[in-house]
Amino acid sequence: MFLISPELQDILVLWFYRSGHFLVNNVIDDPAWLALIFC
Repeated sequence: MFLISPELQDILVLWFYRSGHFLVNNVIDDPAWLALIFC
């Protein structure tokens, strides 16, 4: 188990979702990446 304070955990989750949203909009938007991921 990770011993992380709730405040730090919230920040990490927020950054995780922000980076994931960025990747979805900029990287996975390219059809070639979709082909690599799903094939």
